[in-house]
Amino acid sequence: MVDKDCPACHVQKITGKSVHSAMDSPCTVCHLRMTQGDMTTVSLSMPKSKICSACHDESAALRQHVPAVRGQCLECHDAHSSRYQLLLLRDELQFRAAAMKKK
Repeated sequence: MVDKDCPACHVQKITGKSVHSAMDSPCTVCHLRMTQGDMTTVSLSMPKSKICSACHDESAALRQHVPAVRGQCLECHDAHSSRYQLLLLRDELQFRAAAMKKK
């Protein structure tokens, strides 16, 4: 249910190997949209460090994942889509994530 206007310019946000399930929600769940004349700007609807935990509960697994505890999810994960699994920003991050799980 992505807002009908957004994909016209941002199709890459809703395509990829891994697409965030939030893309089924209106963009305004996470973003504030302001339009002045023919110019539209978008900002986050809450602090970057809080945006993921607004929907993702703080399960035991997440509480053990240091970046998640610190609200740094977007340091490794893309909020929209990725060509890598788990919405990772870079391919090598999945190997680091797997190594962390084994510890």
